[in-house]
Amino acid sequence: MKIWQVLKDSTSQTYDKLFKFAILNLIWFMLSTLVVFIGYSGLIIKFYYLLIVPIIFLGPFFMGGLMSGINYIEFNDFSIKQYFIYIKDNFKRGLLGFLFTFFIYLLLIADLVFFLQKGTDSLFMLVLAVLVLYILIFFSMMQCYYWGFLALDKEKKIRYVIKNSFLVTIDNVVFSFLWFIIVFIISAILIVTGFGMAVLLMNFLSLMMLNGTIAVSSEYDNLEIEEMNRDE
Repeated sequence: MKIWQVLKDSTSQTYDKLFKFAILNLIWFMLSTLVVFIGYSGLIIKFYYLLIVPIIFLGPFFMGGLMSGINYIEFNDFSIKQYFIYIKDNFKRGLLGFLFTFFIYLLLIADLVFFLQKGTDSLFMLVLAVLVLYILIFFSMMQCYYWGFLALDKEKKIRYVIKNSFLVTIDNVVFSFLWFIIVFIISAILIVTGFGMAVLLMNFLSLMMLNGTIAVSSEYDNLEIEEMNRDE
């Protein structure tokens, strides 16, 4: 099955350059922790302008990891120093990509909480809560192709990336759902362990997204990595 091949490729690629991937992930983890801490500090001291710091930087930090993953898939290696260049070169795209994901998740989670609270007294509200939950899961399934297309096909504007990821998710719903379940379970394990989050999480997510997007999109247009990355 295609999903197991994607998981196998992502895992074997991680272990192939485990030390370098661990360093890269640690850099991402420290940078991300720093900006999240700044935002959290702003919340504590009620200086709410600081909340914008993680919103601005988390997307570009992850985008840099995706571009490093492309470099590995194409050349079977990558440079740690190049990660910072990727952040700078893809800052705007990473920021816009993250803003879309962040605010849609924020909206869906807020709606889910609201309908669940109202659902204690209304069956209709409970039905709406279930509907929002399904939408939330579907949106999470979209993230594989959304971030994959953002990195692999940088000539496409964000609106086309959203449209394509939506259509591909619908057309490959079984693969997308299995991808979501596997990523959710393994990510949860890595986060709970703490150590796994610091040295593996970002690399695992980026490789799963890239390999998943490549595996599915190849059925439509047979795009090669070199073509999707031609503006590098």
